[in-house]
Amino acid sequence: AYGRYRNVFLSSAELAELPTLWEQYIERLSEYMESSGKDYKNHAVTIRRWANADKKKEEPSARNK
Repeated sequence: AYGRYRNVFLSSAELAELPTLWEQYIERLSEYMESSGKDYKNHAVTIRRWANADKKKEEPSARNK
């Protein structure tokens, strides 16, 4: 189990496939689940989706520079 609240469950294979800054995403997921009471079916998929969404948010600003 990972994260501050030990509520993020990932296999070693899933951990190896996570995006850059995975530690931050694990903490974010751990804190969110603890504070909201919400759970996710697949923690690795949730982290990848959040990372992809964050990447898409950054792309337009990079093009405007």
